[in-house]
Amino acid sequence: MPSSDVRSKPRITIVTPVYNEAEALPSYREEVTRALLDHPDYNVEVLFVDDGSSDGSWDLIARFCEQDARFRGVRLSRNFGAHAALSAGFDRADGDAVATLACDLQDPPEVILEFLKKWGQGNKIVWGHRRTRQDSSWRILASLAFVSLLRKHAMPRNSRFTTGSFFLIDRVVAKCYRQFPERNRITFALVAYTGFEQAVVEYDRMERKVGVSKWSFGQMLSALYDTFVGFSKLPARVMTRLGTGIFAAAMVFSVYLLINWLGGDTFPGWTAVMLGLTLFAGGQFLMMGLMGEYLSRIYTEVAGRPLYFVSDRTGLGDDCDR
Repeated sequence: MPSSDVRSKPRITIVTPVYNEAEALPSYREEVTRALLDHPDYNVEVLFVDDGSSDGSWDLIARFCEQDARFRGVRLSRNFGAHAALSAGFDRADGDAVATLACDLQDPPEVILEFLKKWGQGNKIVWGHRRTRQDSSWRILASLAFVSLLRKHAMPRNSRFTTGSFFLIDRVVAKCYRQFPERNRITFALVAYTGFEQAVVEYDRMERKVGVSKWSFGQMLSALYDTFVGFSKLPARVMTRLGTGIFAAAMVFSVYLLINWLGGDTFPGWTAVMLGLTLFAGGQFLMMGLMGEYLSRIYTEVAGRPLYFVSDRTGLGDDCDR
């Protein structure tokens, strides 16, 4: 293929985080090569980000890169988490558009071609929305509740975001993403925050063929919590209103006690008093805990620790080692 033809095609970078996915990588390579890398209309490359795997995933990635120049890889010094791994990929992605794709192939690679059609129509962000999914009922219900709460209380108005990590962004959005200084990151929330033109592609999510999901129920709750604390004023407002309500109830109760005392009536018992004190103290501790959470996050941001460290790379030039 002539080099001029390669340069005339849009260059697409696929960022794929990898954490102990040695079983899934061979199938991933085969499917992505068939569906994307060999596509005649795009110049596609894959950028693996090994997030501290210990099962030989990096050895496979290095072998892929030696055999095919369209594969590149970055290895992080330890497991920094999926959002840090995606950030490492975005930092080094230099395509005209950047798409994310999980290694387990539950999100079909062919859907990225639909993303590219929407991108070609002028959309800067294209979200993949799961029309059907081969997940348990509790995961589906939890995800729906998660999205509903975020859409109402945290995300920008009229955003068409989805909570999964399957989307495509224009290089302009990728450049904006690199400007975010946060250490506590939720990738889809930061992408949605940029506010560029958006489109949605619906697709059917597949069942995982090999390995097990690294996404637990606890991680889902943690993501919900992190998104609300990082992007919504709702927690602080709830605590303010709760504190106001407790204070108002305490004032009413104090007036009641004063009236009884002035009338010469003794208070019938301590049950109500202790209940009131318990509720009041509980509300205080709840608000103190929320304040502590915000202070902890402020400390993390002020400390300015690097989001990740790179221990190895393959198929990347020196200008990409940042």
